Amino acid sequence: MSYNGFEKKENQKIVLKNVLEYEELLRSYYKERINKFHQEAINANSSPFRFYSKENCSILILIVPEDFDYKTQVEFFLLSTPDVRKIEVRLIDYSELQSVDKYSHDHVFIRQEILPQLGYDSTQIMYNNSCEIEPFRNSTAFTKRQFSIKEVDQMHGGGLKQKLKELIRTEINSFQEINQTQNSYFAKDVAKFPFSILDLKPLLDAMNSKDFSYQLDQAMAAYHQNLFLPCAATLGVCLETLCLKICELHELKVKGNETQLGKLRDVLNDAKVTTRRENGRLTIAYQMRNLASHSSPGETLKEDCHFMLAVMNEMAHQHLQPN
Repeated sequence: MSYNGFEKKENQKIVLKNVLEYEELLRSYYKERINKFHQEAINANSSPFRFYSKENCSILILIVPEDFDYKTQVEFFLLSTPDVRKIEVRLIDYSELQSVDKYSHDHVFIRQEILPQLGYDSTQIMYNNSCEIEPFRNSTAFTKRQFSIKEVDQMHGGGLKQKLKELIRTEINSFQEINQTQNSYFAKDVAKFPFSILDLKPLLDAMNSKDFSYQLDQAMAAYHQNLFLPCAATLGVCLETLCLKICELHELKVKGNETQLGKLRDVLNDAKVTTRRENGRLTIAYQMRNLASHSSPGETLKEDCHFMLAVMNEMAHQHLQPN
């Protein structure tokens, strides 16, 4: 199995360095157009514009054997991963390429088979590019040591800007379609919610609970309708369910009157299950939940919901993932 030297770490580092420069150039084009033509839209709601912040973008670099298609050797993807930044260089071997020739094209196989194996979906792709095994030997090939982002800008800037214009148009149209979708669609399956602040599927998988899934479905359905008070209140219930599961895993006894978030926080803290930081974040989430349940509209903001989702995501990752 030949990777033409790309199996070596030093060559992978060169590719990664060049891809990071590529990403930076693309984002500068993207932000320039957003700031010129969509300033009011992004100020009102930044959710549709997935490529605006690198903190919401992951990089996946795939290196395939030379005889995969006798042409492409390296392909990189810029993927929408809200509130998550991952960078991965992955060697793909024969065992992962089985039945490739039943697909109409190799790139279709990668999108339908390889990406899902790595936890991604083709709808998350914002940009991708590939490089031939023997590229044009110029400094615009991102696999080359002498790669020059300035020459990429000079030689291909117009075409890249057009691709990003198409990405922006697709994002806006997709978001408009989502806003016209009935609320019950998301209430049935929160994993379909495409513009949530976090990727919620890992959280749902970690919990593996019908009750929790239903609670989170309802919370995100409220979020979709900009009903942030009921969303925050329901997210508080989700946090209680999460904390109860962590207590069960540690065989901590919880009395019937201790199922409120504040009491569960104390149980976990007293047993030294949670760290000081986690305890502090649970305290803030508890206060937000109470504010949402007992105060007037306007006092709970969208960011409160984002914070509570982030706390759940972190707690599940820390305490519910297999060792």
